[in-house]
Amino acid sequence: MAKRPLLVFAGQSNMMGAAVYPASEQINFENSFEYLHKPKRMGDPIGGFKTYGFPSGEFSYIDMKAAYGNITFPQFKSSLTDYQKNTYFCPSMCNLDDDAAKTTLPFVTYCEKDNNMGVCLPPFIVKALEDNGYPCCYAHIAKGGVPIKYYLEGGAAEYFAQKVTDFFTDSAKKFPDDDLSEKILVWLQGESDGSTDDCYDNYIANLGLLWTKAKKLGFTKLLIIRVGYWGLKTVSGVMRAQEDYCQKTENAYMITRAMSYFKHPTLNEEGWFNVPPTEEYCDCRDSFFGFNNNHINEKGFKVIADRAVPNILRILNGEEPVLEEENIIPLM
Repeated sequence: MAKRPLLVFAGQSNMMGAAVYPASEQINFENSFEYLHKPKRMGDPIGGFKTYGFPSGEFSYIDMKAAYGNITFPQFKSSLTDYQKNTYFCPSMCNLDDDAAKTTLPFVTYCEKDNNMGVCLPPFIVKALEDNGYPCCYAHIAKGGVPIKYYLEGGAAEYFAQKVTDFFTDSAKKFPDDDLSEKILVWLQGESDGSTDDCYDNYIANLGLLWTKAKKLGFTKLLIIRVGYWGLKTVSGVMRAQEDYCQKTENAYMITRAMSYFKHPTLNEEGWFNVPPTEEYCDCRDSFFGFNNNHINEKGFKVIADRAVPNILRILNGEEPVLEEENIIPLM
């Protein structure tokens, strides 16, 4: 029986994918799939499964009537904008307006009908796992600007649980001959929780709540991509919480610290990096190319995937991850 890990990629904007530039090329899978929940929400007996990467995710509208009226065929795409107000979760997007003028559009102007090639992390990870003998099925369930509590309480948390449950159920129908026992939550979130001096205690407590809820849904492993700098150095409290939680919690693993080492245009690096970041960690945000958008770009996603995938493979093979040497002074 072939192993097919089921992965759910969750978090906020840097997991969602919110770069300026679109993906430079499409990623096509040989035997891996992204699960789409919309067909099931519209009455189909099973969700959809697509074999290409970008965009990943979907506009999971809160009010289906407001988004689609009486239309019930999944191929129809809604023109309802303002993802913050109108969606539980949303897909990867890119917001380039004019390259020469270095202008961007607000992400709230986009809707499901705007099917751009927003770049994000999951397809790079899934393609690399497939190339290493682990074809996957994955779901992308992320949204920009949300704190960890967004996944713990309220309508979005309830919808997250429903999409995950349907993903697992529909995957069992789609792949009846595969071993789907590994159900992995890949977590990249924390920028919204790192603005206060007490963020360590709050975040580590909420990680515990998140993993408790995730295990009840059937997840077997929690893999964390350590959060990066996002305007305030207090985010180091979130980084430490993520590290400590993985150290003390069974089946929870840190899989890369790389994003913490990315340069940021507003960061005063004094007292932050132990040694200056190498070229690998430079220009991983499109703001270094003249845009007012500090989200991780395609280069950054490739760096994260390059560092994370070997550790995911180690974990799947029953080994411990091998992490980058610590370079953030507040964590040393």
